[in-house]
Amino acid sequence: MRRWLLLSLAFGLSCSGYHPARFAERPPVLEARDDQPIAAPRWRWVPEPVYLSEVYLHRPLRETLDLDPYPDADDVNSFDDVVRSTWFAPQKMDLGTIARGPDTSGPPRPPFTVVPDGPMAFASGGFTISDARGQKYEIMVDPADRPEMLTAAAAVAARLVWGLGYNTPPVFIAKVSADDFWRSEGSSTDVTAILKSGPAPVNGLYRVAALSWPAGVLVGRTSESGVAGDDPNDLIVHENRRALRAITVFASWIQLHGLGPEKTLDRYVGAPGEGHVVHFLVGLDDALGTGYVVRVSDLPPGEGGGSSLVRFLTLGLAPNPAPPPTQIAIPSLGQLEPDVDPGAFRPPMPWEPAFRLLPPDGYWAAKRIAAISSSQIALAIDAGQLTDRRARRAMQVALERRRTEVLAYWFGRVVPLEPVALTGNRLLLRDEAVANAVAPSNFTDYRIEFLTGRGGSAAEAIFMHPKGGTIELDLPAGAVEAAHEYLVIQIAARRGNRALPRTFELHLKFVANKLVVLGIRH
Repeated sequence: MRRWLLLSLAFGLSCSGYHPARFAERPPVLEARDDQPIAAPRWRWVPEPVYLSEVYLHRPLRETLDLDPYPDADDVNSFDDVVRSTWFAPQKMDLGTIARGPDTSGPPRPPFTVVPDGPMAFASGGFTISDARGQKYEIMVDPADRPEMLTAAAAVAARLVWGLGYNTPPVFIAKVSADDFWRSEGSSTDVTAILKSGPAPVNGLYRVAALSWPAGVLVGRTSESGVAGDDPNDLIVHENRRALRAITVFASWIQLHGLGPEKTLDRYVGAPGEGHVVHFLVGLDDALGTGYVVRVSDLPPGEGGGSSLVRFLTLGLAPNPAPPPTQIAIPSLGQLEPDVDPGAFRPPMPWEPAFRLLPPDGYWAAKRIAAISSSQIALAIDAGQLTDRRARRAMQVALERRRTEVLAYWFGRVVPLEPVALTGNRLLLRDEAVANAVAPSNFTDYRIEFLTGRGGSAAEAIFMHPKGGTIELDLPAGAVEAAHEYLVIQIAARRGNRALPRTFELHLKFVANKLVVLGIRH
């Protein structure tokens, strides 16, 4: 009895003054329908000084004066899921799908015409071509001392990010010769010099990464806040989109460097006046530790070295030691660490969606990562066509271990329950942390409260300590009676000696004499 009393005090779920939100009696929205025909928007570009003054001066001032907490994401439905849109387009991910990748025109076919369009999708730069069919590609080569590293990272990360549900142009590994290219009028790109700047050719062929763009017109970088005034489909302020906030979680998993506006691109897809804007993630050649590579020849940081006291006594003029070089044993692999601290992962420059990341956003992102199996990770790695088996193995091990740590962190920021079945008055819930083996079974206590639509108690609270990762709950008579008007099931949890910081809510109601779930909140 004393144990239950202590749990009650620990959970602290007093309902006094609490008025639950109410969900409408309709199925969850699945489609945003933000692909209605619009006129092509203007080119979007923000000068760097303007951007820096905004993120380092204006926004911190506004945030200091604004005492309101960050709002919940606006692009989610009643089941706490991000709806399909031009921002997020999930696929049915089976092994065959992840192995094949997106349904596109495939790798480029020679001969290639070098066009004057500037590359924008690769963080490492490159050049743009049109292949024999007129399909546009951006081409990139590896650094001479790191053969296969950037090209493989771009292809592997693109396949993983696409598997998570995001729009990202597919990347293909291709073998080309300098004779496959010819220059169009207006292009000054020296393709031969670019190819020779990378690793030596094998059998006369150079390895490149070819990023395939769908037909359309580039609009520019995605604004990190507000909406695009010339896009009538853009109705949700970007900083309050879970689809953008959650990118921070995905970036922590695949160790994507330089997260921010430079990793986004908008493209107008379709005929003029009949198309719409699609939002893409790019710059994925910075993923899998490639953006963290330090070479022996790299200069030390410009800031003064030493401790705070040393910097004070030397006025910051003490020499800064050069950073230790990254691993060189596997040149085709970046500095991909097997461990990650998801709570400390931040973009190198302020990016508003990342600062507004809330626990439900991180939990949703972790569920998307959990859906990518080890076999699917291996198939995504195959897209990089790495010839060094050590690199393949190290990449697989690191991604699996980082996945576990990301799941453990974000599944611990909420009560990670999901409804599995509702049969009559019996409810079955699954604990995602236990189901994904990042929390032990038989280690969690749950306190379940039954509330009316006005926040009053509908039935006596129940304490449960299941042996596995599922909760089988027969609704008490009072809860069933309240469900004819509106019922909220509120669940708090404690794992060992730690109370999970948020509660889980399930909203139910009898509709046409059948008990149905109206909404979920994490």
